[in-house]
Amino acid sequence: MDNRPVRSPTMTFTSTARRAAAGYAALSVANIVLGDTGVRVGEWITKPLLMPALALFVWVTARSGTGDRPDLRLPIAGILLGGAGDAALSGSGLWFIAGMACFAAGHCCYLTAMRRRGAFTHVRRATVAAYAVIWLALVATIWSGVGGLLIPVIAYSLLLVAMAIGASGLPAPGAAGGALFVVSDGFIALGLAGVHLFPHQSAVVMPTYVAAQFLLALAWLGGFGKVRPLVSRSRPDSGIDRSTSVP
Repeated sequence: MDNRPVRSPTMTFTSTARRAAAGYAALSVANIVLGDTGVRVGEWITKPLLMPALALFVWVTARSGTGDRPDLRLPIAGILLGGAGDAALSGSGLWFIAGMACFAAGHCCYLTAMRRRGAFTHVRRATVAAYAVIWLALVATIWSGVGGLLIPVIAYSLLLVAMAIGASGLPAPGAAGGALFVVSDGFIALGLAGVHLFPHQSAVVMPTYVAAQFLLALAWLGGFGKVRPLVSRSRPDSGIDRSTSVP
């Protein structure tokens, strides 16, 4: 392994990238407002468009960056799987299971990308312990309230927490993004179990979710230029540098 420090790619926001970010922000605000005011049709229309807009932002920003560009195929796949999950979760019954499966697949994409970038080598033990406590507390709280969804919810929550732990090893926005994702999906789980910690707690779900995905997107793009070790996967005799730079 080559431990030379390398600097993350510089994020250059072109006019196209800014428009994509503005589109994501506008769709996020519209979806949240429409959901809070009970305009269900508008909410259903805007929700499936959120992650494609974010994926577009990531793609155009990466293309305009300078320096070593990270491989963003898995992160973009994870974002788009989140979009499929958003669409499925607009339904009920089996559609909810399908939506959970889409998000689980998205987290698998994120986890694989994190492993390839060496993110888990930067995770602190205290972070793992904190998320373990949070996961145990959540499972204990919803245990008797989710009925037949208990096993799928537990399995999904393990993937979610693992993703959040890995995100703490990405550049600064990643840790916050992972934490907000846990908050968002945690409140969904509480709602499924009929546990209400405060009035209108469901209003927390979408703002934390759209913020989480955006912060994770920034982390995939290199965050705020944090220096991380270079994780090399090149063969020493190949003469070709196939290294993956960790933002």
